[in-house]
Amino acid sequence: MVDDWTINVRVETELVKNWVDTKQIDYSTISGVIYIKGRLNFQLDIFVNPDDQDYFEKRTMVEVEKVKRIERNLKKIAGVRAVKFELENWTKMGVRWIRLKSQASTGQKQG
Repeated sequence: MVDDWTINVRVETELVKNWVDTKQIDYSTISGVIYIKGRLNFQLDIFVNPDDQDYFEKRTMVEVEKVKRIERNLKKIAGVRAVKFELENWTKMGVRWIRLKSQASTGQKQG
């Protein structure tokens, strides 16, 4: 049987491998269930040229693929029974991952 600590090490490896900013995310494993909380942000400018006219569309496509890959690979880790996401900036609707707009990026202020 794989212990939770070993699963956590593999979770961290998967996040780093997919260029996740791990300072903005918390993860833990309890009885084989992985919990991922916080802001899932990527360091992707090495994959997408910021000078491209369609930079934001390309970046979003790359990010969605990364989120799907992370979820898929986490579920494949030996000993994992489930993966639970509680993300501030991503949500899953059915099988689709959707990046949520933050208040900072929409210009709204809290009152």
